[in-house]
Amino acid sequence: MRQRLAVALTLTVALAGCAGPAPDPVATVAVAMNRAEAPLGSPVEMSYQFSVFEDAAPLTEDYRVFVHFVDLDGEIMWDDDHDPDPPSSSWKSGQTISYDRTLFLPLYPYLGEASIVVGLYPTDGGERVVLLAEDDGVRGYRVGTLQILPQSENVFLIFQDGWHATEVARDDPDVDWRWTQANAAVTFRNPGADVLVYLRVSGRPDLVGGTQGVSLHIGEQEVAQFLLETTQVELQRLPITQAQLGTEEMVELNIEVDGAFVPSERSATNAGDTRELGIRVFDIFVAKQEW
Repeated sequence: MRQRLAVALTLTVALAGCAGPAPDPVATVAVAMNRAEAPLGSPVEMSYQFSVFEDAAPLTEDYRVFVHFVDLDGEIMWDDDHDPDPPSSSWKSGQTISYDRTLFLPLYPYLGEASIVVGLYPTDGGERVVLLAEDDGVRGYRVGTLQILPQSENVFLIFQDGWHATEVARDDPDVDWRWTQANAAVTFRNPGADVLVYLRVSGRPDLVGGTQGVSLHIGEQEVAQFLLETTQVELQRLPITQAQLGTEEMVELNIEVDGAFVPSERSATNAGDTRELGIRVFDIFVAKQEW
């Protein structure tokens, strides 16, 4: 309790605009990552943990989690703000809230150490929640660092036949995707190690009359499969062994969709779209398992 009071006094000085003494911290916050360093464009698995104090006042509203990646000059480069799971209004005294998220690092012009700063904020512009961790003075909490490496450290993918042009969301230029046809292929240099294929995708089972099956093949060998039963975007993590990759210098990975469709044949609102569509791919990444 003495440590928590010291944090509250520090916050009182730092947040001069706040009237009265700062409240006690509500919870501790910590973030663990599966990697200490990651190339630009690659996925990072992040595990969040909020441990609510036994004597903490309950949170009566749903706060959002802000996640800032900060450079050595203290500038925010990108964020991964999100709603915690479960919502903060349901958190109980003494409870530990844990959940995982996967973040694909953006292609940002920065290499070196990035600090990760986390906190809780209300959507109405009110005050951030007081937590117990290394405070930046404005109720942002430094929970770790990540060494950012050049994109060239990644397994480079070459898109072959079966892909449509990139499309961008009208309301968010940072969101883009490519539709596959019934069959689409990518090639990459054989890393000589087990890999994990990340596929962030969505389908249209509502237009094809049922579940869409997706399978991945290398040559005649099926190496992975999954089902798309809703139109929601979902992330698939598909392990492929070194033996399945084979011994050739280049690997061709084929994505086959059971349930491809032509929009003009399925929906009156897309009468002019005569493309053959399989699944919508937001991210595809091949990571060496040694990471």
